[in-house]
Amino acid sequence: MSEKTKKAPAGKPAATPKPPKKLVPRTAPKVEVKPVEVVAEAIVAPVVKVAPPKPVPAAAEKQAPVKPVASKPRVARKPTQVEAAVAKHQKVLADALVKAQAIKYDQPKVMKQEAAKATKPAKAKKVKLVRDSYAMPDTEYVQIGVLKKRLSGLGSEVKKSELLRGGIAVLAALNDAELKAVMGRVERIKTGRPAK
Repeated sequence: MSEKTKKAPAGKPAATPKPPKKLVPRTAPKVEVKPVEVVAEAIVAPVVKVAPPKPVPAAAEKQAPVKPVASKPRVARKPTQVEAAVAKHQKVLADALVKAQAIKYDQPKVMKQEAAKATKPAKAKKVKLVRDSYAMPDTEYVQIGVLKKRLSGLGSEVKKSELLRGGIAVLAALNDAELKAVMGRVERIKTGRPAK
């Protein structure tokens, strides 16, 4: 900081600035002005003659054709290989388009949406599943596990319900005499839940 901007110590009072001097207006010296006589002359406005507009012929109303400005003749340059190939392909495509447009064919008929919907196969109804419980002897229940292992060895994993359904399918394929013979070998068991 400069010395001017430093603050005075707190003990000394700040110096009060001096009031500005009063300005006293000066009087201008007196100059004597002699009166001048002015003689006004009559001002006459100049007369300007305005010529009437000339009639424009109808042919002149139309714009005259603009003549092209003569420019330097362009020197024809030889097309490059790419430009030549493009021009050749464009010509071949144009010829093919003309030939294709010359072919007359029947317009395909637009099928109605209703007919398209009729061609869709009907959705098969979902088969309702039924849950039930059965009682069987231990020896036959063990056979379910044995059959599952045999089928897994053959590369086909099955569930218990699938095995039971397979047995029903085989029984349904038998004729009456065979069905009666097979069911005669099945042991009758007491129905209901076992006593605890």
